[in-house]
Amino acid sequence: MKNVISNIIKYLLKEYPHKSELSASRLTKMIYLMDWKSSIDFGRQITNAQWHFDHYGPYVDDFVRLAKEDKDIFVENTSNYYGGKKQLFKLSEKFQGNFDLTKEQKDIANFVIDATKQKNYEDFIQLVYSTYPVISNDRYSDLDLVGSAARYREILESSSNKALHRTSR
Repeated sequence: MKNVISNIIKYLLKEYPHKSELSASRLTKMIYLMDWKSSIDFGRQITNAQWHFDHYGPYVDDFVRLAKEDKDIFVENTSNYYGGKKQLFKLSEKFQGNFDLTKEQKDIANFVIDATKQKNYEDFIQLVYSTYPVISNDRYSDLDLVGSAARYREILESSSNKALHRTSR
């Protein structure tokens, strides 16, 4: 699973159009959105991460650690718009490798990139905080994305059935 996560990180670093926005927070939350999308569409996460809803939203320390340990990824310590510390992740200019990802994984990564690339950080965080696992769980709890996706699909199906029933009268 380390290889999959490493390849996902590298793919996001290469394909995301706004390289200066790829902080530890954004990168981690983009992987969260990928796991959430995969849970909704396929009933399974792309990663085997146990997501935790901490004070900064869904987070997994392992992704940042994996990126820092990867020789193809460079971490630049910089500051954010407000002067706070920020770690910016970049793909090494020497990286010539391929991404060992399935079509499904690339499609989900591209979906997340397209859905987030025009969002500033505040809007991006708003998107993450509006996902069903976050709004339906308490802060500082573990997030069961697959279970949440099943409940989410049930709610959507129930809502659409009610709407269909109302329009058929």
